Amino acid sequence: MYVAPYSITRIEDKDGNIIEESSPLRREVFSDQTAFIMTSMLEGVVNGGTGSHVRDFFQLPAAGKTGTTTEFADAWFVGYTPQIAASVWVGFDNKSVHFKTWDGQGGRAAAPIWGRFMKYVYDDPTIAMPLEYFEKPAKVYADTICMETKKLATPFCPDKMIEYFTDQTRPGNCEKHTTSKWREGEQGAGTISF
Repeated sequence: MYVAPYSITRIEDKDGNIIEESSPLRREVFSDQTAFIMTSMLEGVVNGGTGSHVRDFFQLPAAGKTGTTTEFADAWFVGYTPQIAASVWVGFDNKSVHFKTWDGQGGRAAAPIWGRFMKYVYDDPTIAMPLEYFEKPAKVYADTICMETKKLATPFCPDKMIEYFTDQTRPGNCEKHTTSKWREGEQGAGTISF
C-alpha cells in the first residue's frame, strides 16, 4: 500500500471547530499475491539466510532484509511480522569510523537487535500481541521445484524445495532430471562409461 506523505491532518479554530480535515491518498502498489510471495522470500532471509540471527531470539513468524554499506560503515535490518514492522540501524555518522570485520554486516550487527526487540514486544503482557501467521491469498499455489533448474520438480530431481507461484509465474517442468539416468547425460563428451 502506498500512502502519500502529508503533514497536516486537521485544522481547528480556537473553539475546537474543525476548519479542514485531510487524510492521505492511498493506493495499492502490488497485489496480495505478489506481497505474499515477496514475504515468503523474505521469510527465507530470516529462517536460513543473512538474517538468521533473528532466530537466536525470536521464533515467531517474521520476514526481513539485511543490509551493509561499504567498509561496514552501516548495518541494518528491516523486518516485519503479520502485525508490526520495525528497522534497526547500527552505524556511525562519521564514515571514517566503521566496523573492521564481518561483524559489521546487517545480519550480525542489526538483525540480532531486531530479534530481541520483537521478542520483548511479543512477550510483553501489556501489549498482548496475538500470534498470527502470514496468510496465503487465493490464487497463490505451492509447488515443489528442482533446486538446480528452478523448474517444477520431477520424481528424479535430486534436490527439491517448496516455492510459491501464481498462474502467471508458475514455471515449466524440469527438463534435466527426466529419468533415473539423468547423470549419464552429464558425463563429458568423450567419456567412456563401463
